[in-house]
Amino acid sequence: MKATSPWRLLFICAFLCGMVLASSSWAADPEKAKQNFNQGLTYEKEGKDSLAIVEYKAAIEEDPQFADAQLNLGAIYFKNKKYQEALVNFKKATELSKENADAWANLGRTQYKLNAYLEAEQAFKQALTLNPNGAEVMKDMGLLYHVQKNWGALIDQMNKYNTLVNNDYLAYYLLGKGLHKVKKTSEAIEAFNKSIQLKPDYFNAHNGLAQVYQDQERHDLAFQAYQKAVGVEPDNYLAVYNMAISYQSMNQKEDGNFENIDQIITYWNQFLKVAKKNPKAKELIPGAEDTIKGLTEMKTALGQG
Repeated sequence: MKATSPWRLLFICAFLCGMVLASSSWAADPEKAKQNFNQGLTYEKEGKDSLAIVEYKAAIEEDPQFADAQLNLGAIYFKNKKYQEALVNFKKATELSKENADAWANLGRTQYKLNAYLEAEQAFKQALTLNPNGAEVMKDMGLLYHVQKNWGALIDQMNKYNTLVNNDYLAYYLLGKGLHKVKKTSEAIEAFNKSIQLKPDYFNAHNGLAQVYQDQERHDLAFQAYQKAVGVEPDNYLAVYNMAISYQSMNQKEDGNFENIDQIITYWNQFLKVAKKNPKAKELIPGAEDTIKGLTEMKTALGQG
């Protein structure tokens, strides 16, 4: 048999590889990708996420440059709390569509969920560079700064957001929290009250307002705010605990005795009832029991028993 020369083998290999590449290129069908994408949209609107995922993946396979398919697929994963999968799609979307503010915003939200805060901040900043009036991204950055305890940045971001959206109770709460932390108490009170005005049953705003008053030793106002917080969340042991402390403090007389001892004891018993249901509160229970014992003895000594 006649041997095949080396150059001929190389030519055959190159020809076959070329056929494979040509075949792969020929198989890509942008129109088919659009059909898959549109079918994915239909399934998603019908709440059929698993079928939508199949269609979006098929669209990406047909057209790997299809940024919208990457975005929609990532959004389904995000909605279903599959953040690692969502991260892959949103990263790809930002690579394919670098000027797409939504892609950067979604990437940042996913990184935030994965506790990659520095990366999330960079993604949010890029989204705001592309869309400076992106209110929702400003709010997302506020939540990020809250977690990072970056109070100055939180205040700045929420002030910008509130100029665009002035009816968001959460934004005013976050603003109040930041202002309280930097000891701008009068402004913090105003922000918390605005949050409460927008959502009267929002526990965090009542609780935040109470903490400001408690820090100021305005015990009567702190008590009133804690009462409202407990009215919203009766089983929040810390709020009930602070309500009892505030009521006791506002009833302390100059001689160290107390007025309304029975009511003070009632509030401490309310705390104990809640605390004994929550393992996190166990360290506070002995102190509350000692306080009740001391108040009971004081009541007897004052001839009120």
